Amino acid sequence: MDSMESPVYRNLISHIDINRSVNSIEYFNFKDINKDLKFDEFVNDINANNDTIELNLIKNNAYKEVVVMSLNINVGDKNELLGMIRDEQKTFGGSKLFYLNDSFDKILVVAVPRSMEGKLKMVLNKLNKVNDKINRINSKIRKENLEIYMKRHGKDKKDVIINMINKNLKV
Repeated sequence: MDSMESPVYRNLISHIDINRSVNSIEYFNFKDINKDLKFDEFVNDINANNDTIELNLIKNNAYKEVVVMSLNINVGDKNELLGMIRDEQKTFGGSKLFYLNDSFDKILVVAVPRSMEGKLKMVLNKLNKVNDKINRINSKIRKENLEIYMKRHGKDKKDVIINMINKNLKV
C-alpha cells in the first residue's frame, strides 16, 4: 500500500483523571505559600495570567489549606489536554481556580480556612467539563475513523482490525 492510499486513523484522546490512591493526594495547612518549598513547582502557573485579586490573596497569605492531586494523563495527549484544562482554569472574574505544576502531572487547589470542599467541587466540575468536551471530540474521531474504514473496506486486513478495535474497545 503506498502512502497516498494509506489512511490515518486517529487515536482517541484520553480523559482527565485523578490518581485516587491515598498516597497520591496531599492535604495540609500552611502559613505562607511563598516560603514553603512544596509550592515551588506551581509558582510559574500561579504567576502566569492570574488576576491581581488572586495574586494579592496569595501574597497576603489569605489561603491556609491546600490539596495537591496527581493526574493520570496519557503523555501523548498532554499538550492537547493542557490547552483544554487551561481554558477551564479561570473563574468568571479571571482568578485561577487551581494551578498546574511545571510537569503538568499535579493540580494545586488552595483555599481560605473551611472552604476547601466547596472549591474542590468547583475544580472537579471544571475537570468534568473538560472530560465532556473530550467525549464530544472522541465521538467525532470515531465517526471519522468509520468513514475512513468505509472508504477502504476490504483493502487491507489492518483496516478490519482497526475497525474492530474502534467498534468494540471501551475506553
